[in-house]
Amino acid sequence: MLPPSPQRRRASSAPRRGVGRWLLRALPWIVAIAPAFASPQTDAAQQQERPSARVVRLSPRDTIRVDGRLDESGWLGATRIGPLTQTLPVEGVEMTRDTDVRVTYDRDTVYVGITCYDDPKEIRARQMERDAFVRFDDVVELWFDPFASDRFAYWFQVTPAGSLGDALIADNGSSFNKDWDGIWYGEVQRTPQGWTAELAFPVKTLSFDPDAPYWGFNITRQRIANGERGRWASPSVAYPFFQVSDGGKLTGIDGLRQGVGLDVVPYVKFDAERQDADSSFDSAWDAGLDLRWRPTPASTVLLTINTDFAEAEVDTRQVNLGRFPLFFPERRDFFLEDAGVFEFGLPSNQRRLIPFFSRTIGRDEEGEVVPIIAGLKVTGRFGKWTVGALDTYIDEVPGRPPSEDDDGRERIAPQNLGVVRLQRALGDGQAVGAIVTTGDPLGDSGRYTAGADFRFGSSRLLGEGHSGFLWGHVLGTNGGETNDTSGLAYGLESRTRSRNWETTLRAQRTEEGFDPALGFVRRVAVDRYRAGAEYTWRSFDSSTLFRQVETGADVVAERDLAGNEDSLTIPIDLFDFQFWSQDSFNFRITERSETIDEAFTVGSATVVPGDYEETRFRLGFESNDRRLFGVETFVEVGDYYGGDIRRFGLEPIFIPSRFMALALTYLDVDIDVGAGGTFATQLYTGRLDLTFSPFISWNTFVQYDTESEDISTQTRLRWILEPGRELFVVGLFGFFRDGSGQTFQSGEQGVTVKLNYTLRF
Repeated sequence: MLPPSPQRRRASSAPRRGVGRWLLRALPWIVAIAPAFASPQTDAAQQQERPSARVVRLSPRDTIRVDGRLDESGWLGATRIGPLTQTLPVEGVEMTRDTDVRVTYDRDTVYVGITCYDDPKEIRARQMERDAFVRFDDVVELWFDPFASDRFAYWFQVTPAGSLGDALIADNGSSFNKDWDGIWYGEVQRTPQGWTAELAFPVKTLSFDPDAPYWGFNITRQRIANGERGRWASPSVAYPFFQVSDGGKLTGIDGLRQGVGLDVVPYVKFDAERQDADSSFDSAWDAGLDLRWRPTPASTVLLTINTDFAEAEVDTRQVNLGRFPLFFPERRDFFLEDAGVFEFGLPSNQRRLIPFFSRTIGRDEEGEVVPIIAGLKVTGRFGKWTVGALDTYIDEVPGRPPSEDDDGRERIAPQNLGVVRLQRALGDGQAVGAIVTTGDPLGDSGRYTAGADFRFGSSRLLGEGHSGFLWGHVLGTNGGETNDTSGLAYGLESRTRSRNWETTLRAQRTEEGFDPALGFVRRVAVDRYRAGAEYTWRSFDSSTLFRQVETGADVVAERDLAGNEDSLTIPIDLFDFQFWSQDSFNFRITERSETIDEAFTVGSATVVPGDYEETRFRLGFESNDRRLFGVETFVEVGDYYGGDIRRFGLEPIFIPSRFMALALTYLDVDIDVGAGGTFATQLYTGRLDLTFSPFISWNTFVQYDTESEDISTQTRLRWILEPGRELFVVGLFGFFRDGSGQTFQSGEQGVTVKLNYTLRF
């Protein structure tokens, strides 16, 4: 069991020896010929123009009050966007229910009004919380690309229950940062004809290029009742909705007024905490400040002083059954804002190799918080260039010399940690870029990482409806003053996509000395190759048994730098059946061979060195999203390093109304590695979400596992007084088994009350 903790930056070197060299010889041929079979080329004349609409400015005598009613006179002259065309289940036909989309603007705000015609009895409206992960409700999603960049966009969603959500899209849809929160306004109303939404986006929230020839834009609607999705621009499953280069165009948006462009966001916080039941509560007041300034509409300067992350959600516990570290995502607002600007390299590498991983800042090796005294972030888009720079000044932390405190513990002195990222757009979502990081959270001065990357290709590279993209990167690190090693990491990845096929091909190398001080790398001294393909069959006849069937396979090979094979993994998704009821079954077979040179432990079990061959079977089921009660479950059985493994997962969810959701997760893992022993653990999580309005929610998250026998609970009340002004009440309560193992005792506990209050100029 690996509880939530910061990632280790490096793992052990790859083992030697192995099997499957025929695959390594065949991979270059696979890379060369697979795209030709997966995405046949068509005549360029068949390519479709992106739809365009000229947005009409709101008359000076008209005003819009955001109440969800769309009854102001300003909506009568607004530009109509549409119609929406089905992408699922029947591509290219009209939606069964009309959607009326209108767009207008004044000098301060862009407005979007949406009327979703529907049978009131068929509307699904059970998710009301801000930033809900909308699986179970009808929803409208839209995005703006105010730079005409074809790469970056602001994404928003609204449900008929009133849930509002937002995110940042980067790398032409390859990156999606849903933890970002912007200041905007939205209200919904239910009507006898369906439901309406009225949305207002202040231009002080949206960075934009006043000289851009258009704003990229797209909008999609989902109806849960029949599993239908419709879209304005590029309404085809061959083009993902988040692929910014395939959106439509809004022209005529000009004369916007940004004002001073300054947001002042002070916070005040009260903490009370204790270490255990025998200690008393210690309380303290604290305060800090964030400044967000837009010197130009296309650039942002963010300054944080005495940074606090008390309202961030806790990590979800995971069970680590392998040799290498697990990945835990960033959840802190300061680092999440414009995080897509700093992303680098191959899209599938985001959990394996990251030159800049902000989670390394503000935490020590044990996962304890390290105070961030101040931080400065600058991001902007200047013509074809996108720039990002970040610098943080962290307090001293436990670690290596140079200094010692009064109790003799070694400490690392305060230091600066920084990153600079540059990208240049080449059009149609293509770009080249570079990155440099400096500093080391562990105090080794002189450390840096530097590299370059590119993205080439087009959504119509291989013909209409057949996209092809190629990513590449090269990175280098130095060892600093205490380590004279250095190393490189480089790789290529290609992806093709059509209505029925998706293929992925990747080759990369990570050298022994590669160690990004401000990044994350899962393992070093390894060559890794992957070839994968997925085929989707869709039915347009509801009298058939299946609505959709997916099948696919991957081949993943790893070997050490001397050419000795380390592992060969072949997961085969034999089938994923989706019925017209929208329930689905899936079945996977995984063949794996692996060579272990050094023993490692998994809980109480030890995997000894040797050559291993494994076969595993996994059967899963997922119910549709229309029911009040849903469930996901799977069972996996097979081989595990000379023994066997059994895994069972169950995730029921109950959503009786828009005011309440109850979700449970149970994971049971049982492994036997023969002479190495056995290991069994069960992981339980529970989540209760109470939503009193779209602006007031109370979430409680409980975790327990039988390995640590610790219970951790986070309960969080969030009250959005108005967008940008929020009150949080957060409680963290830990419990652990006493010496007898029979009862639980109180562990670390704390309560935080925090108020953020944005002043906008």
